[in-house]
Amino acid sequence: MAAFDLENTLIASNVVASYSWLATRRLPTDDRLRFILKTLAEAPSLLALDRKDRSDFLRFFYRRYDGAPVDQLEEDSAEMFSALILAKSFPAAIRRVREHRRLGHRTVLITGALNFVIEPIRPLFDDIVCAEMTSENGVYTGELREVPPTGESRAQAMMDYAELHDLDLRESVAYADSTSDLPMLDIVGFPVAVNPETRLAALARKRGWLVEHWEKAAGGSAPPMPIGRRRQGRGGLANPLVPGRVS
Repeated sequence: MAAFDLENTLIASNVVASYSWLATRRLPTDDRLRFILKTLAEAPSLLALDRKDRSDFLRFFYRRYDGAPVDQLEEDSAEMFSALILAKSFPAAIRRVREHRRLGHRTVLITGALNFVIEPIRPLFDDIVCAEMTSENGVYTGELREVPPTGESRAQAMMDYAELHDLDLRESVAYADSTSDLPMLDIVGFPVAVNPETRLAALARKRGWLVEHWEKAAGGSAPPMPIGRRRQGRGGLANPLVPGRVS
């Protein structure tokens, strides 16, 4: 098995960026600016919560999707794939996934990102383990179906997957960028630290793990907050991800 993390391993993006793109996709220009300012002001507290407990952060943050139509998010996420996800991907990472598949390894994406966000990249992998929200009457509730696959739960998901498919974790590879991914890296025979944060880089060197640095495709500088652009000719539809006017 070759298991891959998503954020900063395959793409230079995160769940906040994806939400911001989707939330601004159908907003008028003035409300987009208010949304950006509000989200940037929240950034320090969101980062602190993420560093404290990734699972708690995801459950807290995903409540923002409460009331969002399932069909609308599927449509907008498909457009976000080329506008945000593909543009921020690491070409070397994509090549690595394909190389593993060519060698007959079972490729698995394990991420706390939501299923509709990463659905367009599903064909790249044999399987995807991700977060999913419950829905009622065609709209999302903002509540997750299960504990998101992060930290120890991610390692458990990998062990369950290996047992299901009769795979040997001692002969498997895992790619990740953060110390929060240590449980995932620790259980495989060949851990790879990709674009590692400082602490993980030091730990990887100490343990003799492979360290790789993958870069985004060449392109222009990215804005501080991803903005979803309406297609030309489309009216300004209400976006339930941002109820009313952003204050």
